[in-house]
Amino acid sequence: MNSLPRNSIASLLVTALLMPGFVEAKVGYQGEQGPPVIDETLKPAPEVQMSEEALLEIERQKAVWEKRMGDTKGFWAGYMNNRKNTASYKEQHLLRREKRKEKRLACRADIRRANRDSLLPESMRCFRATLTMELEMLRKEQQYVESIAGVTDQYKTAAIFHIHNLMEAISTVISAIDVGVYSNKEDLLEAKVNLESHYRLSKRMALAKLRVDRSKTWLNHLVVRLHSVLILGGPEEEVVPKIEEAIACLEQKEARIFPLFSLEDYSALDSQFRQVQSEIKFCTEMARKAFMLNKELEQAHDEL
Repeated sequence: MNSLPRNSIASLLVTALLMPGFVEAKVGYQGEQGPPVIDETLKPAPEVQMSEEALLEIERQKAVWEKRMGDTKGFWAGYMNNRKNTASYKEQHLLRREKRKEKRLACRADIRRANRDSLLPESMRCFRATLTMELEMLRKEQQYVESIAGVTDQYKTAAIFHIHNLMEAISTVISAIDVGVYSNKEDLLEAKVNLESHYRLSKRMALAKLRVDRSKTWLNHLVVRLHSVLILGGPEEEVVPKIEEAIACLEQKEARIFPLFSLEDYSALDSQFRQVQSEIKFCTEMARKAFMLNKELEQAHDEL
């Protein structure tokens, strides 16, 4: 079995520490752009007669491995190429949210000071202002979603669709305010409720499933990377079971991800996804400890 240079072993293991939303990177990126191509064709020893069941299991494992490799092809390069854009979007998104919060607080103060005659016009002015800010946030969010790596077309398309629907609904409400459609407080309240219950909730659900889908890709990617260490990395003997344990842990959490796609209640989806995220931290910590143990053992051998 071929072995990789030590810095490549470190790079493969460090990937587990870069998973967004689960654990902060403790070790810098080492420059590896993806797992090496691995020929995992499982061949029985010539002198051993394999049963049909055993041969079928070998073929099944081969198919699973090929699917994992195919599902993560290009993901790492896409993720790394988009890291700056992602960081910039998140930073600007927080600033836009803060400005919207400040606007809402100012509007509440203005509405409290308004008299009976100016209350409805002031409420509509404030509502329009916050909707305009939200519209700009949604435009940026749509651009961000379009650039995300590691998600399937199904969930990316759904997220973009619901973002666009919400933008259209908001634009319609803004136009209605401008032409004086809302003549009383009740009409304005109905418009707010309609945006929340029909459009924002659907968009929220679509984005949640997009995050679940991306997490599934990340888990698959980490399994591939860690498995690559076992096949080509030549880790220290004591480290092998640690890596295998981390892989098994990740595969268990991956199995927990799939049922989330069928959930239709946002609160249930959000809470269960957060729970799985929390549990995945334990798996990535196992991978980190395996890396540290391998490093310590290599240093000890070098000193001999």
